[in-house]
Amino acid sequence: MHAAPDCLVVAVDNRMELDTALDEAVDMLKPAAMAEQVGVSVTRLAPGRYEARLNSDVPPGLTLERWGNER
Repeated sequence: MHAAPDCLVVAVDNRMELDTALDEAVDMLKPAAMAEQVGVSVTRLAPGRYEARLNSDVPPGLTLERWGNER
């Protein structure tokens, strides 16, 4: 995982790692999301590559999943 203050990029080698890796990324962003009163969006960038980021368009306390780079 590569970290930025409001964004984490998750890369996995197989499907078995995916859920755990995404859960960890969202858990790492939760304190900042709560402090800023925003939600978290998770976007699939490519096979095995995902981005979890704080998102003011997502209501606080929610996580939105997306496919592709739509914003």
